Parts: sequence; structure tokens; C-alpha cells
Amino acid sequence: MASNGGYEVARDDIELGVSPGHSRSLCVLGTGDFGRALAQRAVASGYTVTIGTRSKQKQADMMKLIEATGATLASQVDAIAAADLVVVAVARDFYDSLPLHVLKNKVLIDVSNGPVSGKTLSLRSNAEHLQELVPSAVVVKAFNVVSAYLLETGGIQGSKEIPVATDSERARHQVVQLVRDMGFTPVDMGPLRMSRDIEKMPLEFFRDWRGAFAVVGVLFLIGYIANFIKFQLCKNITVNETWDWSVFKKILMTNFNRNLGVIALETLGAVYLPGIIAGFLQLYRGTKYSRFPAWLDRWLRMRKQLGLLMLAMAGTHGCISLGIYHPHHQYDWLFEAPKTIRAEVEVNKTFFETQTVNIWFHHPTWRGELFLTLGAVALCLLAILGIASLPSVTARLTWREFAFVQSKLGWTALMAASLHDAVLGWEFMVTSYKCYMPTGLQYALYLPIICVIGKLIQLIPAVNRRLVEIRSGWVRKASSEA
Repeated sequence: MASNGGYEVARDDIELGVSPGHSRSLCVLGTGDFGRALAQRAVASGYTVTIGTRSKQKQADMMKLIEATGATLASQVDAIAAADLVVVAVARDFYDSLPLHVLKNKVLIDVSNGPVSGKTLSLRSNAEHLQELVPSAVVVKAFNVVSAYLLETGGIQGSKEIPVATDSERARHQVVQLVRDMGFTPVDMGPLRMSRDIEKMPLEFFRDWRGAFAVVGVLFLIGYIANFIKFQLCKNITVNETWDWSVFKKILMTNFNRNLGVIALETLGAVYLPGIIAGFLQLYRGTKYSRFPAWLDRWLRMRKQLGLLMLAMAGTHGCISLGIYHPHHQYDWLFEAPKTIRAEVEVNKTFFETQTVNIWFHHPTWRGELFLTLGAVALCLLAILGIASLPSVTARLTWREFAFVQSKLGWTALMAASLHDAVLGWEFMVTSYKCYMPTGLQYALYLPIICVIGKLIQLIPAVNRRLVEIRSGWVRKASSEA
């Protein structure tokens, strides 16, 4: 017998009611959506499945749903007796209604989650509570991180990882095999007490995204306020005798689009800057085995989230720009100069006057061609980076392929986006200061320039050779040991 947090629980030294070989019989207690979906997936995986119910007098529609799974229907007692593995697909509040005396010496798979509110009446998980109710059985926590839809559809998402936790190695082996047979990837989480963390996983709300959202949100807010001051308030306060209210109509689209492009480029720099800092820190310490400072470790861990948020901003910026960068908006640096003609223009139904009219052409200048091409190339590469970060795609890439996409293509995207910014503002970004504030095009390049300088230093042959040695396991000996 082994202790599990204050109570005794049977493990491998008890006599489980299972066959010596690999079990292919499964009982599902619960006729809800999840129970039926899991039964259907198990049947398709070659298991004999019986769905246990408290009453066989089900409605006709419910009976059709159960029959569609390919499983058979029986009373809970009969279903449990006929199976080696028992899936408990009912809520914690209904555990007491199960025939607990029949569950002894069985392997019970608990698939429940904790409360959505996050408030629990006990420190124990649902799985541990079930183990207390049936101490002679072995409880395994699994399958709670997948939905009924995922179980039914399978397909590409079938590679999703399934955490498994139990105190019995024998039961762990059985459930791990079940997980594999159903097309998922089992992840051994250790003893049953780890079910406390596993039950929280599906209920977490953007836990890994909070830092990235906070960083991008603060940067975006600061940039938007700066744009509002420069383009809506500055001239009205310092130059105009009367307020020009027409500039305020650009708040929603023009200001928003300006800020999207600037913050997207800043965020892209923030994705690669921590790697540069980490490299210099490893060179300084002469080892890769020393832990990074907590702030740098958190920054490194949020790079994926920062990158995806950056891709969202860059994509939105590109879509809005398709409507803004048009000859009718009179961007003479982007499109060829217009032809000027004089024409009789109708002012009202009875009056015409001669006016000068500009006829714009849809032919970009060399600067416009370069600007648009660099933006398209950067957005295309960023899309590839985003797609490559998807788990289903990452699983298909070798380490070398993944490193090439994230490093080589990533740095190419950073260079293309930076040049896209520089081509737009090369005439004025260094000299134009409204209300003593630099243009967004200028401060968008601060982080990318730091990244590029740091990368170039690390590419110096002597520096790069030492960095490769350190990351391969070389450790610089202290001078006293030399």
C-alpha cells in the first residue's frame, strides 16, 4: 500500500480486475455528449464498448445517438462487470449515484474538469475524490483536455497531447495504450495528485498570453496617444488660429493603421531581441548551463505569443493599406505624378466653372514599387512563420527545418519589414519632429536596429565560433582552475 496525500490507496500490489494482456473492453458511464463521443472514438479504434446507464428506458432520440456510436447499451452494473477499463464521464456531484461497490478493483478513468469559477470546496481534485470513494480501485486522470467535438472529428487534430496521471504503473500502461490507440499522444504527468493541475488546464484563460497581451497593449496605447497628439492636437494648438476639425476624422482608420504598422515592427524586434541578449549573456558567462534572469526567461517564453500578435497586426495593417494607398489619395511619392487639366465642372444644376483637375495614374514610382514589394515580402514571410508555429505543422518539421523557418526566414522578414519602413520615411523620419516628438517610422526601427547590430556582432567568426561551442556544451574554466 502507498500513501497518497494522507490516505492509503491501492496500487500495483492490489489485485486489479484486468486481464494480463492489453485490455480491449471499455465501459463508459455517462450518456452525455462527451461520453458518447469517447465511446464512438474507442469503437472506431477497435475496442468493445458498453455504455452504462441508470435506466435503459431512454427516449428514442437518445437511443439513436447511442446506437450511432457503435457501442452497446446496458445497465451500469452489467456494463462495469463486462469491462476492464471504466470511463467515468459524469460530473463530480454524481459520483455518489454510481454503483461504487461494483467499481472495486477496476481501473477508473476520470475525465472531469474542475469548476469554471476556479473556486473549489476541497484541495483535492475530482480524481482524488473518486479515489477516496473507491479506495480499492485505481483512478487514472485522462482525456479531460479534449472536447467531444475533437473526439468525434479526429483528423489532423488527433495528434493532441493527453496528460495521464495515476499512482499505478500497470493502470498507466493500459490507459497510455488506450490514448495511443485512439490517435492521441499520451503525456505522463506522474502520480494522481498531478490531476489537480490537469483538471485546471482546459479552464485556463489565455494564461500564456497575458504577458504578450500586456506588452503589445501598452505599446499600442502609447503609440496611439502619440499619434493623436501629433496629428490631431499639435498643429491645432501651435499653428492654427481656429481649430481644424477635419483632421479628427482620421482617428479611426489612418491613425489606427499608422500605429498598427509601427507596433507590429516594434513587436517583431521584441521577438528577436531576447535571443540576442541571451547570446551575449552566454558569452559573458562562458556556459549555457547557468539560468537566465527571470525577466529574460519570461521574455524568451512569450516570443511565440508576441510573434502571433505581431502577425495579426501586420495582416490588418496590410488589409487597411490596400484601401489607403491608392492614387485617388494623392500619394505622389508612391505613384507617378498626375496630369493636370482644366475642365468645366458642374457646381450645381445651373452653374459651371472652370477648375484644375488632377488625373492620377496607377503606375507606382520606383520608390513605390520597392515600398509595396518589401511590405508584401515581409507579410508573406510572417505568414509562413505563423503557420510553422502551429503544433500540427511543427510536428511535421525536422529540427533543422524548424530552425531555418524561425531563424533564417524570421530575420529576413525583420529586414524586409524594416526596409519597408525606411523606404517610406527616408526623407523625413530623422528630421521631422512634431511637438518635439519623433515620427512613428523612426521609433519603429529602434528595436530592429538593436537586433541587427547585435546579430552582426554575434556573426563575427571568432564570436560566432565561441557561441557555437558554448551552445554545444563547452564551459569556460575559471582562471584559478586553468
